[in-house]
Amino acid sequence: MRKGKFTAKERAYLLTLPAVESVTQGRIFYTEEFKADCMRRYHEGDSPARIFAEAGLYSDLIGYKRIERCVSRWRESERKGRLAYIASIEAREQDPNPAESDTPADAAAHGAVP
Repeated sequence: MRKGKFTAKERAYLLTLPAVESVTQGRIFYTEEFKADCMRRYHEGDSPARIFAEAGLYSDLIGYKRIERCVSRWRESERKGRLAYIASIEAREQDPNPAESDTPADAAAHGAVP
């Protein structure tokens, strides 16, 4: 990466990663699944640099500041309820009995009366 711009070779590498949805010369767009998993692991105590590195997004390639900004932005999205919504959808897709695991708030959101 030179002056915040990715080379064609770097963009090609980034596009091979499951965590990456798309890449431009100056931006990386991450999958919603990666964002949700990243924040789950972050809240469990993993460092952002480690989470990104394990996904192939090394700080020497994308820059540590970019990692910090992503986590900060995603924390704000969580606060506003955006990433939490995605995580709850994924949890429901993996749960064979979602009605049994719904909280009263989940039930109310689905129109059920407590």
